[in-house]
Amino acid sequence: MSVNRSVVVYGINNFRVEKRERPEPGFGEVLVKIEYSGLCPSDIKIIRHGGRLVRYPVVLGHEMAGIVEEVGEGVKGIEVGERVNVAADIYCGTCKYCRAGRENLCERPLTFGYNIDGGHADYLLVPREGVPKAIFKVPDGLSLEVASMTEPVACVVHSMNAGKVSPGDSVAIVGEGPMGLLHVLLAKIYGAGSIAVLGLVDKKLKLAEELGAEKLYNRNNYPNIEDILRENPDGFDKVFLTVVNKTTLEESLRLVKKGGRVVIFAGVPANSVSFSLDPNIVHYDEVSLVGSSSYLYVEYAKALKFVSMYQRELSKIISHRFNIDEFEKAVATWDDKENSVKIILTR
Repeated sequence: MSVNRSVVVYGINNFRVEKRERPEPGFGEVLVKIEYSGLCPSDIKIIRHGGRLVRYPVVLGHEMAGIVEEVGEGVKGIEVGERVNVAADIYCGTCKYCRAGRENLCERPLTFGYNIDGGHADYLLVPREGVPKAIFKVPDGLSLEVASMTEPVACVVHSMNAGKVSPGDSVAIVGEGPMGLLHVLLAKIYGAGSIAVLGLVDKKLKLAEELGAEKLYNRNNYPNIEDILRENPDGFDKVFLTVVNKTTLEESLRLVKKGGRVVIFAGVPANSVSFSLDPNIVHYDEVSLVGSSSYLYVEYAKALKFVSMYQRELSKIISHRFNIDEFEKAVATWDDKENSVKIILTR
């Protein structure tokens, strides 16, 4: 029997690495031997707060890349030994949102690490609903480690599209964690004229600068939003919130220009955040406040191309690597905000 080490979450703050049997693919299914998986902020939220799609117990993980181990009967176009990335979400394709081309709002998604077993394991079973649409072949020359970051990049591609980033735009990104840093890289790729990052950790802000940010604001040195507005009196065309709380929400509406867009990228535990909104800002200044959740499959394919093109830059974001057996240590390292950025689990 092949051992299948799996990070299993049984409930709030109740998780462990356990040895399970290797899944066997049935008709139309594909078994992937996972080589790398990324620890996502959503993983931490599932462990500590749960989530609306989560069904315990569940094997955690939705950022993964590996090698096709076995294919079930009836599978075509996917071969044993191929290097692949598996998207986090399997959209139903039949609900009103899927039919309208907005599959990221699918009413019946299967999501790895939420309501089906995910990729923080030695093996991942892709159900037939996701074959082949959720399986993306990794281009030659792209490492599987960096390929495992395709899912968060796809989410940021969707965020860029939600923000309607255009060449020359002035962009402000709130948060300098891994998702904030990916926003810096993608805003640069999309042609932003200037990029400002608001954060708390100089080391991460320096990394943001290496990825393309020109303006860095450590909020310990700029505690009042007025200090930032004095240096940017016109505000910003686009503001992206990768950290969402009452303060960042309310400040974003002061940072954004007339006619600009604020994108709420990060989710929060249910009923944990509320904020005050002056409707006159939205009305008279024609400010758009929009959300960004997940991605379309076409955006996922685009993200994989970006990951292949910007492999060197993405590698800079990886701060720690842990074997899957060290998952508890990886979670503890996540809490070290001064030093941790992107954490990758190896096999």
